[in-house]
Amino acid sequence: MARLVCFASDLTDVAQLRRLASFQALGHEVISVASRKGPLPVVNWQNIDLGEIGQHGLLRRGRLALATALRDPRLAPLVQQADLLVARNVDMLALAAALRLRCGATAPIAYEVLDIHSLFEGASLKSRMARWGERRLMAGAEVLWLSSPGFYTGYFAPVQSYSGPWHLVENKMVVPEDMARPVPNDRVSGGDALRLGWIGAIRCRPSFELLLCVAEQMGQAVEVHIHGKIHDHVLPDFHARIAGLGNVIFHGAYAYPHGLAACYDNCDVVWAQDLWQMGDPLQSGNSDLLLPNRIYEAGWHGCPVIAVSGMETGHKIEATGQGWTLASADAEALIRCLQSLTPSEIAAARQRIAELPETVFRQTPADVVALLASAGVEPCSSGAGAPRSKSGA
Repeated sequence: MARLVCFASDLTDVAQLRRLASFQALGHEVISVASRKGPLPVVNWQNIDLGEIGQHGLLRRGRLALATALRDPRLAPLVQQADLLVARNVDMLALAAALRLRCGATAPIAYEVLDIHSLFEGASLKSRMARWGERRLMAGAEVLWLSSPGFYTGYFAPVQSYSGPWHLVENKMVVPEDMARPVPNDRVSGGDALRLGWIGAIRCRPSFELLLCVAEQMGQAVEVHIHGKIHDHVLPDFHARIAGLGNVIFHGAYAYPHGLAACYDNCDVVWAQDLWQMGDPLQSGNSDLLLPNRIYEAGWHGCPVIAVSGMETGHKIEATGQGWTLASADAEALIRCLQSLTPSEIAAARQRIAELPETVFRQTPADVVALLASAGVEPCSSGAGAPRSKSGA
């Protein structure tokens, strides 16, 4: 059993909670050192709470976390006794590195990256300094954990000149072992309106504008079904904008993972492309490089997806055959695609998805073992077990 001290910028993020729980499920001791964007969640491992940070920018979040953590006397002993320090995002990498240096610890650091922050893109002095700081911090990390190969090929290798070890950890579905993969059924709209879904964290303004434009132009030929949590700080006008569109239906938030089935059962095809942070080839925008949760969730539930060719998401679904790609991210291209889809083509795509191994979409314990092994952590001899301590802070 290894002691894993995990630095998290937002403990309310369900993906972060699932990652920590997956470590604990293997029998390792998990200790989180975390700030949060909301009320403190209930966890069954030891947590050092760094306080609520709201929607502050990356630099301010990092400063707040660092100032709090360096005053906390509990952290030095934890870092000294750790077998691995896991740092999710660059602000937590800075915190982990500072604590390790301060207390003379030797535990390796795994730097986990799920997005390339906009701070690191562009030619401004601020961006250049941020990239320099990240390079310095990465020099002390044992390994990069990346949720998309595009982050390495489009950013870390060409922009940051990183040539060290990295490990791919995709945003796959995390479901209970006894939860069977849904069996595809005949749910194609046929002669009715085509049901286009947008499911997940609803925070991409360009996607929102695109889907509204499609709904307005296609009228009763399409229904846009939106499921998930609205990020009000990005889309404060969400409800007002959809109020006059009878073919745009907002269903609200859902429970993960069991609530997803009802969302995808309600759709013929899903919009999977993130357009929030598109960039030019030199700067490699985050949206061009990422692989979103949607492609794994849709695949698990047998629902085809639409993305944009030339982006990492488009490459992925072209390789798996689980949907269609557009030549450009505009309403005209999406409308042409939707109008060309027939019930038989959608049914054939659904069948192709069903024939893919479930491990394409579902995280397994072996995936987590391989992730930790990339940082030098060996599997627990017992395979599973209770952590050494369970206490909150």
